Amino acid sequence: MRLELDEAPEDGPNLTPLIDVVFLLLVFFLVATTFAREEVDLDLELPKARSGSQGKEAHPIVVNVGRDGALRIDGAVVTLEGLEQKLRAAASRDKTQEVLIRGDTRVQLGRVVQAFDVCRAASLTKIAIAAAPEASGEGR
Repeated sequence: MRLELDEAPEDGPNLTPLIDVVFLLLVFFLVATTFAREEVDLDLELPKARSGSQGKEAHPIVVNVGRDGALRIDGAVVTLEGLEQKLRAAASRDKTQEVLIRGDTRVQLGRVVQAFDVCRAASLTKIAIAAAPEASGEGR
């Protein structure tokens, strides 16, 4: 004897496996992707400039000069000697390594010049100074 149950036949395909696969792909891409992020120091206010161009190298060494004059590379505070050691090591690997110096608008120019001088002492020649783009509506 056959018993009739009140189960209705499925109206469409089962989407559960599809949702599982999409979720696993999402997790895979989140884990496998390296997010290229320019080192950003939130307390750093860059000077404005009307001219200039975007750097061509994908991974420059970023040297931040804070308003207190502290030098930071990879988020860690370094001395001039420590900065020179890191830059010399980078220059020994690649003489064409680009260095980007990001100085706060309120820092004394002398501190930025010291960082620039250390780059030159480490035999690096591709040195750039970062500036924020000036809004086109602003005047002098």
